[in-house]
Amino acid sequence: MSENYYDFTEKEKNEENENFNFNNDDKNKNNKIKDDEENEDYNFIKKLLFYTSNKNKEIEDDEKKDSSNQNIQLENNEIPINNYPLNSTWNFWFASRKEKVHSIPYGERLIKIATFDTMENFLLYYSYIKSVDLIERNTDIGLFKEGYQPLWESCPEGACWFLRFKKTDNPIDINYKWEKLVFALVGETIDEPNILGAILSIRGRETIIELWFNYFKYDKIKNTLAQKFRSVLQIDKYYNIYFKDNEKSLKDKSTIRNAETYNYKKYRKSTFN
Repeated sequence: MSENYYDFTEKEKNEENENFNFNNDDKNKNNKIKDDEENEDYNFIKKLLFYTSNKNKEIEDDEKKDSSNQNIQLENNEIPINNYPLNSTWNFWFASRKEKVHSIPYGERLIKIATFDTMENFLLYYSYIKSVDLIERNTDIGLFKEGYQPLWESCPEGACWFLRFKKTDNPIDINYKWEKLVFALVGETIDEPNILGAILSIRGRETIIELWFNYFKYDKIKNTLAQKFRSVLQIDKYYNIYFKDNEKSLKDKSTIRNAETYNYKKYRKSTFN
């Protein structure tokens, strides 16, 4: 799959240009439909991220400061002040779930929108992503470690725990839980090296938060992460959480279909004892 990587800096340099095309203008007519679809997704991402003149100026100022810091020769290879590297490199991903693109394989709908490996860059990018209640439905946002994509086939030894919300549920609570998970992954406060990433899937009738990880069919990893998933998201004991192996998802062509349901009783007595 060819990746369409969105560079914030390049975007800002061309903010006067009203035509945001992934492809060159000299595409032939046979590619016109594909071009239109890609441009529409690109324009959707523009709506997904906040762009104001003030924020653009702030980014430019931050980048100038960062560039200036990088040019300073430090003794003993010291890390510049206020530059906090992360233990992992992470990518934000976007994919549309609109009905008209269902015929396109999910992998071909994936667009990488940002890469970061420092806390400063993470906060810079994350501050541009709208809260859950402002994002259009039929949208997936993924946060995955470098080397992995939010695709079942990209994580064949993996699985996910997920939490489902009704369309009528409080979006503030959903946004709070998603943000808690994102910061826990980036800050690696969940002490589990097999974690791969997370997905916020805002669908037509519900919203789903997923935690992805490799577990190699090893129940100890699966069960430990269920506990941490509940803890980080502060999930009430009366809420169900769900589990799905990626191998089964590939077979079912669905994360939700035939997923295992874990309520508080089963969680304590049947699953983890």
